[in-house]
Amino acid sequence: MPLRNAPLPRMAGDLTFMRSRRATLGDLNAENLAILGAPLEDNVGRKSGMRFAPTALRETSVYFGWHANPQFSHPVDIDARVPIDTSEMHDRLVDIGDIPMEGMPATHAAQTIRATMQQLRRTQASAILLGGDDSIVYPAVAEASEGDPVGFIQIGGRVPGAMPSKDDARIGDYSPLANLLADECIGPRTTALLAGTGRAGMEFLREFEGAGGRVWSAFDVMLAQPGEIERTAQALVEAAGSLHVHFDVSAFRPSLHGMSERPAFGGLTLPDLQKTLGEIGRAPVSSLIVSGLNPTLSGLSVVKTGLRLTVTALLAYIYGRLGLEAARRP
Repeated sequence: MPLRNAPLPRMAGDLTFMRSRRATLGDLNAENLAILGAPLEDNVGRKSGMRFAPTALRETSVYFGWHANPQFSHPVDIDARVPIDTSEMHDRLVDIGDIPMEGMPATHAAQTIRATMQQLRRTQASAILLGGDDSIVYPAVAEASEGDPVGFIQIGGRVPGAMPSKDDARIGDYSPLANLLADECIGPRTTALLAGTGRAGMEFLREFEGAGGRVWSAFDVMLAQPGEIERTAQALVEAAGSLHVHFDVSAFRPSLHGMSERPAFGGLTLPDLQKTLGEIGRAPVSSLIVSGLNPTLSGLSVVKTGLRLTVTALLAYIYGRLGLEAARRP
């Protein structure tokens, strides 16, 4: 049987993110943007299913695979209506698979995430960590702190009711943000929250801002001038040395999808998040952590609207991180 030289059917072949090439940790260098999955969740019963998020995101990303396929040259950005030179993506975007955590207790899984992120940091590659449950955020960011607060941006996601302290006893409802602050892995002065919350988080937000933290509501993000979010991200890098971003799908306006049970952000449209992630990507981000996805929920339709929105937003980040915005030609 002759080898196939035509484009692969959408769901055929090796399942990597956006048809990027497969790689290992040992193959990475500072030029790479590495995709890896963290199939972990602590949900049980009817709402379980977040552990399937990395695979579901990869399956959805195949519809965008021509961006990273060398068989296609200069795809067109249908929003800006200009061709994009994606040759950089062919060489630099790689998929290193999932962190092996199946069947592990939560504590062992967290240790495995920390060990993997430590190895990634040694390669100096930037990473996108695909997950569902936000419990992956703490070990991924805590590993990078090494006793000194790192830069941190949270987009959407959970916000605690009050500022935690190191003496607070941990409870199950504590958000990753609260635990990172309590353990001094991040500090208010090197953290930005692009999140609007309900009444439960108002006390925290007041105390957080009083301690030097940056808080942007959904309205602030929508009205941000071009480059303003990028300058905030760059300032955090300069202050802390490295920057880590937590992107939760609750950032999307709830009416757009059915993927999140906690629409805590107040609501951003897809263009809002494309702008936000694209500008953040132009800063030297060490890791972007995706959470909040449960692909077993309806997603409003059989084509999983929430998953497509998420991958489209991530594409803006990938463009920014690999410098593809500068490659657009009028």
